[in-house]
Amino acid sequence: MGQEAPPAPTGGTMARAVAYIYGRRRKVRWKEVVGLWRVAGSDVPVKLVVAEVAGYKKRFTLVGSALELTGLEMVELFAARFRQEDGFRDLKQRLGWEECRAWTKNPIERTSQAQWVTLSLLRLTQFALESAGEVDWWYRPPWRRKKDRPSVLDVDRLLRQHRGEIQRFLAE
Repeated sequence: MGQEAPPAPTGGTMARAVAYIYGRRRKVRWKEVVGLWRVAGSDVPVKLVVAEVAGYKKRFTLVGSALELTGLEMVELFAARFRQEDGFRDLKQRLGWEECRAWTKNPIERTSQAQWVTLSLLRLTQFALESAGEVDWWYRPPWRRKKDRPSVLDVDRLLRQHRGEIQRFLAE
Protein backbone atom coordinates (compact mmCIF):
# COMPACT_ATOMS: atom_id res chain seq x y z
CA MET A 1 0.00 0.00 0.00
CA GLY A 2 1.04 3.66 0.07
CA GLN A 3 3.16 5.43 2.60
CA GLU A 4 2.27 5.11 6.25
CA ALA A 5 -0.60 7.43 6.99
CA PRO A 6 -0.47 10.01 9.74
CA PRO A 7 -3.21 9.79 12.37
CA ALA A 8 -6.51 11.28 11.31
CA PRO A 9 -7.11 14.81 12.51
CA THR A 10 -10.10 15.48 14.71
CA GLY A 11 -10.71 19.13 13.87
CA GLY A 12 -11.59 20.76 10.58
CA THR A 13 -8.36 19.78 8.84
CA MET A 14 -7.81 16.76 6.66
CA ALA A 15 -4.82 14.39 6.65
CA ARG A 16 -2.66 14.44 3.52
CA ALA A 17 -0.56 11.77 1.85
CA VAL A 18 0.33 10.31 -1.52
CA ALA A 19 -1.01 6.87 -2.47
CA TYR A 20 -1.11 4.56 -5.48
CA ILE A 21 -4.67 4.95 -6.75
CA TYR A 22 -6.07 4.01 -10.16
CA GLY A 23 -2.72 3.21 -11.70
CA ARG A 24 -0.61 6.11 -10.47
CA ARG A 25 0.53 8.01 -7.42
CA ARG A 26 -2.00 10.66 -6.41
CA LYS A 27 -2.32 13.19 -3.63
CA VAL A 28 -5.07 12.31 -1.18
CA ARG A 29 -6.74 14.37 1.52
CA TRP A 30 -9.04 12.54 3.90
CA LYS A 31 -10.81 12.59 7.18
CA GLU A 32 -12.03 9.57 9.12
CA VAL A 33 -14.29 8.94 12.09
CA VAL A 34 -15.44 5.80 13.92
CA GLY A 35 -19.06 5.57 14.93
CA LEU A 36 -22.15 3.43 14.92
CA TRP A 37 -24.29 3.09 11.82
CA ARG A 38 -27.80 1.82 12.19
CA VAL A 39 -27.59 -0.26 9.01
CA ALA A 40 -24.65 -2.26 10.43
CA GLY A 41 -26.33 -2.72 13.80
CA SER A 42 -26.40 -0.53 16.84
CA ASP A 43 -23.47 -2.33 18.46
CA VAL A 44 -21.14 -2.62 15.42
CA PRO A 45 -18.61 0.19 15.07
CA VAL A 46 -17.81 1.35 11.52
CA LYS A 47 -15.28 3.74 10.06
CA LEU A 48 -16.46 6.57 7.82
CA VAL A 49 -13.89 8.06 5.46
CA VAL A 50 -14.33 11.14 3.30
CA ALA A 51 -11.48 11.65 0.86
CA GLU A 52 -10.48 13.99 -1.93
CA VAL A 53 -8.29 12.32 -4.55
CA ALA A 54 -6.26 14.38 -7.02
CA GLY A 55 -7.72 14.10 -10.50
CA TYR A 56 -11.29 13.40 -9.35
CA LYS A 57 -14.03 16.01 -8.98
CA LYS A 58 -16.22 14.13 -6.52
CA ARG A 59 -15.24 13.15 -3.00
CA PHE A 60 -14.97 9.52 -2.05
CA THR A 61 -17.28 8.58 0.84
CA LEU A 62 -16.56 5.15 2.25
CA VAL A 63 -17.94 3.16 5.17
CA GLY A 64 -16.25 0.00 6.39
CA SER A 65 -16.03 -2.31 9.36
CA ALA A 66 -12.24 -2.76 9.13
CA LEU A 67 -11.41 -0.38 11.94
CA GLU A 68 -7.73 -1.37 11.92
CA LEU A 69 -7.27 0.21 8.47
CA THR A 70 -6.40 3.87 8.13
CA GLY A 71 -8.58 6.09 6.00
CA LEU A 72 -5.84 6.19 3.36
CA GLU A 73 -5.69 2.38 3.25
CA MET A 74 -9.46 2.23 2.85
CA VAL A 75 -9.27 4.60 -0.13
CA GLU A 76 -6.47 2.51 -1.69
CA LEU A 77 -8.39 -0.73 -1.22
CA PHE A 78 -11.56 0.80 -2.63
CA ALA A 79 -9.65 1.96 -5.71
CA ALA A 80 -8.06 -1.48 -6.12
CA ARG A 81 -11.45 -3.16 -5.85
CA PHE A 82 -12.92 -0.75 -8.35
CA ARG A 83 -10.11 -1.66 -10.79
CA GLN A 84 -11.25 -5.28 -10.50
CA GLU A 85 -14.75 -4.19 -11.46
CA ASP A 86 -13.25 -2.37 -14.46
CA GLY A 87 -11.60 -5.65 -15.42
CA PHE A 88 -14.91 -7.51 -15.23
CA ARG A 89 -16.54 -4.81 -17.35
CA ASP A 90 -13.75 -5.12 -19.91
CA LEU A 91 -14.19 -8.89 -20.05
CA LYS A 92 -17.91 -8.51 -20.57
CA GLN A 93 -18.07 -5.52 -22.90
CA ARG A 94 -14.74 -5.27 -24.67
CA LEU A 95 -13.84 -8.94 -24.89
CA GLY A 96 -17.39 -10.05 -25.58
CA TRP A 97 -18.15 -12.25 -22.58
CA GLU A 98 -21.68 -10.88 -22.51
CA GLU A 99 -22.19 -12.61 -25.87
CA CYS A 100 -21.10 -16.00 -24.52
CA ARG A 101 -24.21 -17.94 -23.67
CA ALA A 102 -23.23 -21.28 -22.22
CA TRP A 103 -24.57 -23.85 -19.84
CA THR A 104 -21.38 -25.87 -19.52
CA LYS A 105 -17.72 -25.10 -18.88
CA ASN A 106 -16.36 -25.92 -22.38
CA PRO A 107 -17.96 -23.08 -24.39
CA ILE A 108 -16.85 -20.57 -21.76
CA GLU A 109 -13.27 -21.83 -21.97
CA ARG A 110 -13.30 -21.87 -25.78
CA THR A 111 -14.73 -18.34 -25.99
CA SER A 112 -12.23 -17.01 -23.48
CA GLN A 113 -9.30 -18.69 -25.23
CA ALA A 114 -10.38 -17.39 -28.63
CA GLN A 115 -10.72 -13.87 -27.26
CA TRP A 116 -7.33 -13.95 -25.53
CA VAL A 117 -5.64 -15.33 -28.64
CA THR A 118 -7.28 -12.58 -30.72
CA LEU A 119 -6.16 -9.89 -28.30
CA SER A 120 -2.64 -11.35 -28.15
CA LEU A 121 -2.40 -11.43 -31.95
CA LEU A 122 -3.60 -7.84 -32.12
CA ARG A 123 -0.90 -6.75 -29.67
CA LEU A 124 1.83 -8.72 -31.47
CA THR A 125 0.74 -7.19 -34.79
CA GLN A 126 0.73 -3.75 -33.21
CA PHE A 127 4.22 -4.15 -31.74
CA ALA A 128 5.69 -5.59 -34.95
CA LEU A 129 4.21 -2.93 -37.21
CA GLU A 130 5.05 -0.04 -34.89
CA SER A 131 8.65 -1.24 -34.54
CA ALA A 132 8.80 -1.24 -38.35
CA GLY A 133 7.71 2.41 -38.36
CA GLU A 134 4.01 1.94 -39.21
CA VAL A 135 1.70 4.27 -37.32
CA ASP A 136 -1.68 4.17 -39.07
CA TRP A 137 -1.92 0.42 -39.59
CA TRP A 138 -5.53 0.05 -38.42
CA TYR A 139 -8.78 1.93 -38.90
CA ARG A 140 -9.56 4.11 -35.91
CA PRO A 141 -13.28 4.21 -35.23
CA PRO A 142 -14.85 7.61 -36.00
CA TRP A 143 -16.41 7.79 -32.52
CA ARG A 144 -12.98 7.46 -30.89
CA ARG A 145 -10.26 8.90 -33.12
CA LYS A 146 -7.64 9.08 -30.33
CA LYS A 147 -7.86 5.36 -29.59
CA ASP A 148 -4.30 4.03 -29.58
CA ARG A 149 -4.83 0.32 -30.27
CA PRO A 150 -7.51 -2.04 -31.54
CA SER A 151 -9.58 -4.26 -29.29
CA VAL A 152 -11.28 -7.62 -29.66
CA LEU A 153 -14.50 -5.66 -30.11
CA ASP A 154 -12.97 -3.93 -33.16
CA VAL A 155 -12.11 -7.32 -34.67
CA ASP A 156 -15.64 -8.52 -33.89
CA ARG A 157 -17.12 -5.49 -35.68
CA LEU A 158 -14.85 -6.04 -38.67
CA LEU A 159 -15.80 -9.70 -38.95
CA ARG A 160 -19.50 -8.87 -38.61
CA GLN A 161 -19.20 -6.38 -41.48
CA HIS A 162 -17.91 -9.19 -43.69
CA ARG A 163 -20.15 -11.93 -42.31
CA GLY A 164 -21.82 -12.66 -45.67
CA GLU A 165 -18.52 -12.99 -47.52
CA ILE A 166 -17.08 -15.23 -44.80
CA GLN A 167 -20.17 -17.47 -44.85
CA ARG A 168 -20.01 -17.77 -48.66
CA PHE A 169 -16.30 -18.61 -48.49
CA LEU A 170 -16.83 -21.27 -45.83
CA ALA A 171 -19.76 -22.79 -47.74
CA GLU A 172 -17.59 -23.44 -50.83
